[in-house]
Amino acid sequence: MLVDGRRAGADHLHGYPVIVMRPSRQNGQALIGVVIAMAIIGLALVLLAQRERQDYYSGLANEQGAALAQFGVALRGYIANVQGGSQTLPGNPYTVAGVNWLMPPDCGGLATNPVQGYLPCSFNAGAVGPSYTTTITQTPATNTIEARTWYMAQPEGNSITSKGRMAAQIVFSALAQQTLPINGMFLTAFANSPINATAAAAPNAVNPADLGRVMLVVNNSPSNDIWLRVDGTNQMLADLNMGGFSIKNAVNGSFSGSIHAQGTGQFDNGLSVTAGTAYLKGGTITPDVKVTSINEMASEAIYNAEVLTGSTSYTVPMPNCSLANNGSSSPAIYVALQGTGSPEGHGDALYESHVQVTASGSNWIITPVVEATKFTLSGSSNGTNLFVNLNKSISTVNATDQTILVMTKCR
Repeated sequence: MLVDGRRAGADHLHGYPVIVMRPSRQNGQALIGVVIAMAIIGLALVLLAQRERQDYYSGLANEQGAALAQFGVALRGYIANVQGGSQTLPGNPYTVAGVNWLMPPDCGGLATNPVQGYLPCSFNAGAVGPSYTTTITQTPATNTIEARTWYMAQPEGNSITSKGRMAAQIVFSALAQQTLPINGMFLTAFANSPINATAAAAPNAVNPADLGRVMLVVNNSPSNDIWLRVDGTNQMLADLNMGGFSIKNAVNGSFSGSIHAQGTGQFDNGLSVTAGTAYLKGGTITPDVKVTSINEMASEAIYNAEVLTGSTSYTVPMPNCSLANNGSSSPAIYVALQGTGSPEGHGDALYESHVQVTASGSNWIITPVVEATKFTLSGSSNGTNLFVNLNKSISTVNATDQTILVMTKCR
């Protein structure tokens, strides 16, 4: 007996039942597999598209944040010139839309801008430049200047939540530019905050109307200044590295710490050490030194001393005192006869010894004088009387081996 074209009992093999797959059931299961595979692939494509979209808007936020930071640098340059007086605000407060106003005058910038402008002509702020709104306010009494620039982030879908996330990432990217050594602290930025914000809003206190707002604040406060101002209205916030170059044409300098110079130092009009001790280990070369404790000049206490002997006359040069005691000193000499030597000639007793000093041009002539007492006998007779006379006289003795101490100085 045949069943569906097969012999009866063919569904059993050796006593066990055999399941026979009909063609219609096979086709149905294959279709289910294809549907599941297509669903998995579709889900993967959706996730990939979402990831690509997130990466795109993340890159877009980073681009807009970097452009916002560049706009902040341009604003600082404009504020610096307004502060310095080379430019004047068109109004106070001054509100302007877009970014072109900071470009060179020949491509839409203000007519009073420098020829090179503050932004390049190609700057578009990441395609959102036309959405910028900037308000600049100047306080004449203190010359304080503040600029506030804002716009609303426009992510895909334009939802409130997406706006908030987009604005936060733009601000994060803008603030990250301040880590670059070439920039320093030059701006403050807030996300999802009101226009007059002075600090970032707390996440749980954000007004829905402010979600998506990107706020840039730039002012001329010293802590926000990226340049050392030529008008002296700010201060350095870190060490100033001159890169091997010099500081020239400065009038005065005030230092709270130490001064270290590896080269030489020159002072054309005096040097005052008001406290502490000056150590001059290499010696000092100076026309004179005044010791204020005794109100005397060093030149008045320093002598050039020498001992002269072997002659009856000596020539001693006068010292140059033109620079001593600020030019008010004059040459001085002190002479003492140390020894009379061995007199030549006859002398019974030393009568006097001294030294004669005579000025002769730029020299002194020194002549030692030694005089001795000389006694002689003379006699006469008168008849049976004999008279003997003891005669006393003074004679100059020529003693060439006399020793003379000579000291010269300025006084």
